[in-house]
Amino acid sequence: MGMNKTIVWFRRDLRIEDNPALAAAAAAKDGSVFPVYIWCPKEEGQFYPGRVSRWWLKQSLAHLDKSLKSLGAELMLIKTDSTLEALLECVNAIQATKVVFNHLYDPVSLVRDHNIKEKLVELGISVKSYNGDLLFEPWSIYDETGHAFTTFDPFWNRCLHMQMKAFSLIPPQLILAEGKVGKCSIEQLGLEDESEKSSNALLGRAWYPGWNKTDKALTEFVEQHLLHYSKNRLKLARTKQILWANEGNSAGEESATVFLRAIGLREYSRYLCFNFPSTIEKPLLGNLAFFPWKTDPANFKAWRQGRTGYPLVDAGMRELWATGWIHNKIRVIVSSFAVKMLLIPWRWGMKYFWDTLLDADLESDILGWQYISGCLPDGHKLERLDDPAIHGAKFDPEGEYVRQWLPELARMPAEWIHHPWNAPLTVLRASGVELGQNYPKPIIDIDQAREQLTEAIFKMWENEAASKGSGSEERHEVVDESESLAIPKVFLKDKVSHITSSSNDQKVPTLDNPQIDPPNRKRPKCSAEVEQKQNNSRNLSKDTGVSSIDQDVSSTAESSCKRESSSSYSFSVPQ
Repeated sequence: MGMNKTIVWFRRDLRIEDNPALAAAAAAKDGSVFPVYIWCPKEEGQFYPGRVSRWWLKQSLAHLDKSLKSLGAELMLIKTDSTLEALLECVNAIQATKVVFNHLYDPVSLVRDHNIKEKLVELGISVKSYNGDLLFEPWSIYDETGHAFTTFDPFWNRCLHMQMKAFSLIPPQLILAEGKVGKCSIEQLGLEDESEKSSNALLGRAWYPGWNKTDKALTEFVEQHLLHYSKNRLKLARTKQILWANEGNSAGEESATVFLRAIGLREYSRYLCFNFPSTIEKPLLGNLAFFPWKTDPANFKAWRQGRTGYPLVDAGMRELWATGWIHNKIRVIVSSFAVKMLLIPWRWGMKYFWDTLLDADLESDILGWQYISGCLPDGHKLERLDDPAIHGAKFDPEGEYVRQWLPELARMPAEWIHHPWNAPLTVLRASGVELGQNYPKPIIDIDQAREQLTEAIFKMWENEAASKGSGSEERHEVVDESESLAIPKVFLKDKVSHITSSSNDQKVPTLDNPQIDPPNRKRPKCSAEVEQKQNNSRNLSKDTGVSSIDQDVSSTAESSCKRESSSSYSFSVPQ
């Protein structure tokens, strides 16, 4: 047995291919590895994953363990109240000489990883961390003045001109380090309880977690779907392979460019969270902190349950609850409806998506919700309000999607299905639709919503001016209650008996790269500079109609089960 014993600490990188931390541990001469996954619910805090995300995690861990066993190792599962203590237990158990892991970029993880690395180094343990998540590290991309980018296009243009390293191959064989730790079975992690298993069983019919399933999807995507991606953006693939697979392929250039741009937004989401850590709870644009959101529990509940009276929005929200997933266009439409038509605080929407999305991703979904809410310099214009009825006619002209998820509108003609409130009484009767009875009337009129949004924008400017006049530099998001903004707790239903239940039956919730020497990290531009960039790039538009929503490729979801408080984050660039 070798003398170099390395702990490989898995987190969100549950794969054996393209895993630089695992590859580095396996490449060590005369060495052995100790793969470990540590589940610490206490440290998850406000970012504790929702039911469907935990189901996916459970399946992925089982698949990773199987993959590691095929290489001669196994995954040690540990449930604890302290990640540091669990790692120290592993170090002592096998007399480890090194700990390796791949980077995470959200501020909470950065602080935790820094503290853990500091403690291990104090004990004489070598610690190395790697880039196993991004094309380029977020501290390696800055503008000509050395500041972080605050808009996507210049960021992505810079990325496209940078040299990218090859991905890591699967290790040929692993030698497992011997040692006894307080490990547990995957069931003992408690990722799902008995009341959730019947609902989760439905997920297993539609989804196939595991890194090799992704590889198969990648191969199919590149060979069959990539050339048509610009018109049919449905599947997911690995970025580096897409870049290489399409060099010189002019026929697929447009689709590859569109797809890579979508992947670039994921890259950008980590970049923003690293360089602007406060975006996990505050808007990037400071003036949005003064926006008067409406904390109306009734409207929030109607939106969650798919009872807004706008068929496309309702269909999307019911599909989300039933399957844990909705298409990106639908995510944009339902999130825009929440924040622009109902003025629901964007963090409330993110919280609900975090609890219900199968692919909930903190950084990507912060970017998505801030983008939709007008919180970013290059996001949706704050005054932009999209009419769901018009989008329905555009993206679901025959009403097939709406009929699938709103059985009460199954007989409604395509002409009226996206705006049944305009349908003649004879059509409603023939379709079996009784507005206000078996399907709700619109929760708000589009013109009323537009007027309400305009008034809120003016109120935002007034609030900001008043704040500056008072000499107060501290910014708090404005709500129409005396208390500061608190996100309602979401209580998830125990069971889902069938996928397409009627609206009356559906009880939806009530609520390191070591080869790169990181430069001296410069502070991002201040909020005032960001706001100035917004003023230079965006003029107030009178057009509040439909924009090209099909070009939006942002994802939506968030975190924070309880009240989000302002925090100060201190961290260093990973080494």
